[in-house]
Amino acid sequence: MFGENAAMISPTNSDIWSKIDFDLSELRDLFHMLHESKQEAKGEKTLANGKKADWRDTAPHWEDEEHGRSIRAWLMIPHVDSVDHEGIRERLEAGRRLLNSIEQRVAARELTPKLLHDWGVLNRWAGALQLVYQMEPDARQLRAGDNNLEAQKRWFAHYYLKIQPRPKRDEGIEMMEELINSIVQGLPSGPKREWFSKFFGPKESISLEASRRLTKAFGEKLSVSDMEKLDALPLDFVPQFALAYPRP
Repeated sequence: MFGENAAMISPTNSDIWSKIDFDLSELRDLFHMLHESKQEAKGEKTLANGKKADWRDTAPHWEDEEHGRSIRAWLMIPHVDSVDHEGIRERLEAGRRLLNSIEQRVAARELTPKLLHDWGVLNRWAGALQLVYQMEPDARQLRAGDNNLEAQKRWFAHYYLKIQPRPKRDEGIEMMEELINSIVQGLPSGPKREWFSKFFGPKESISLEASRRLTKAFGEKLSVSDMEKLDALPLDFVPQFALAYPRP
């Protein structure tokens, strides 16, 4: 009797394919999600009413007909700094290719060991994407860090105080301005160049060709006594790539 009951409740081929068809529709949405970039997560700083600076969200938006306005796209994997986003991109691209192959075999109702294997791989990738999808984006943290120059100040103090013999302040600042401009000019676009670019404002250097001036935070407000205090602190906040350059 047990065997007869088991046969009665076991799923039919039709049930199996219906479940796979349903799961495929879920996976199709997941693997065709937008992937938010770091810059999109951070947004852009703008002037509100010409007075106070504010942040504008630049992530992809959709028109919400119900509320009559655009909203942040909800089918989007958010940018979270601690996540390997290169790996996420690879999973999205590989998942789309594998999904296309699986859809063709499911449509032909080819239940083979190869299909079962690929189905398992696709679901593992989907699990990793789903985990990141449920995380909160890093907009607040990225924006908070935009004006945080603590690491740059420690680096600046460390390198300024290496200059020997100790120059007059104006001469030392000019030497640092020349050093940092030369570093930026030698770097390709990317995080390292962005890190060093935070030393500069929009004004052109007075004495250096094709260079920019240091901001007031470094060129005027950072005294030698301040730098001596900063240099006494550990350099653990300063990225290693920034410490590889010779002293000015």
